[in-house]
Amino acid sequence: MTTRARNDSAVNALRMIPTKWAVIVLGVVIAYVLLQPRLNQWFGWSLPSVASMVGDDKPLAKTTPKKSQANRSTTKDPLDDSDPLYGFLTEIGRSRYESPAGLVYGPGSEEGHRLKHIAKHLEDQPNRPGSHGVFSGDMKAFLIAIDDAYTRAKKGAKGTTKKDDDGSVVYEVTFEKTIGFIGGEAGEKNKNPAAKKMRLVVRGSNVITAFPF
Repeated sequence: MTTRARNDSAVNALRMIPTKWAVIVLGVVIAYVLLQPRLNQWFGWSLPSVASMVGDDKPLAKTTPKKSQANRSTTKDPLDDSDPLYGFLTEIGRSRYESPAGLVYGPGSEEGHRLKHIAKHLEDQPNRPGSHGVFSGDMKAFLIAIDDAYTRAKKGAKGTTKKDDDGSVVYEVTFEKTIGFIGGEAGEKNKNPAAKKMRLVVRGSNVITAFPF
């Protein structure tokens, strides 16, 4: 069934119930749409989106990174439909992928998936208020660096710190070499300084976010 046909069916169904109940149903749907990504982010859940429940969900979309005003962006393909595992992850369920170190990337965040979220840190966003950490490498290299940071931080290695934050764990890890630079409006004002640290936030084994800083 096409998207338009499904939408028509939903509208017809609403017309068949009393106005009072139609308003209530519509309110519940709107509330779910607004809260679903935040509940997944806060609690590490994997609540499905409305689109996935009606069959309109699509695989991770291929995106073409924009060039940074700092001229530091490289040719990257962070979300390749042909290889969602990036030659590094293992699929362990619907839209859930596990790294060799045991980190899990699944649905969540405003972007709809944690992989889409961290992929935003593969390119600069010069107009974003504040700072924006940018990883210098492709998606596979980023995932490998995240695993390295996680493994060292779990062992309490030198140059790592750990902090509990409302059910999540925040790791900060220093690398020997530069792993990226600071972008965003703040980074641009400071001539995009190099970044040698990574901040990794996990809830259990589920990745919430990761970025250079």
